[in-house]
Amino acid sequence: MSDEGSTFWGGHEFCWACRVLEGASPGVIVTEGDVAVLLNPMPLNPGHSLVVPRPHVENIYELPDALTGPILSMAARVARACKRVLAADGVTLRQNNGAASDQHLFHFHLHVIPRFLGDGERFAAAPQVMSIAEQQAIIERMRAALV
Repeated sequence: MSDEGSTFWGGHEFCWACRVLEGASPGVIVTEGDVAVLLNPMPLNPGHSLVVPRPHVENIYELPDALTGPILSMAARVARACKRVLAADGVTLRQNNGAASDQHLFHFHLHVIPRFLGDGERFAAAPQVMSIAEQQAIIERMRAALV
């Protein structure tokens, strides 16, 4: 494991994504499997999701080829769900690798961010923490759209 992965957010034993998937930390899971979808607790817009591999993989450099297709496929499903249930006008996919790229969670994750016409100011602002109750309200609608 690299030094940058040894922070609170990185390293399997302290990894927020791993801990949520194991039920050891608060978080909202949209769907599970070899690839899981978690709601971002600090969303840029409602429905901002993180598509993650179930096994701990720190970044794209370590991501097995066998997971790349399923991750992108799941991101497309989430994007379609955002369009249907949240009336998103578009979607931004974002993926960072390493501290220099602004990666804070050192578990590979692909952001799927619903976008709305005129949301540029909100999109550029610092994200705000969303309560678990607020996340649950969104998640029920998204889960139904992902089946």
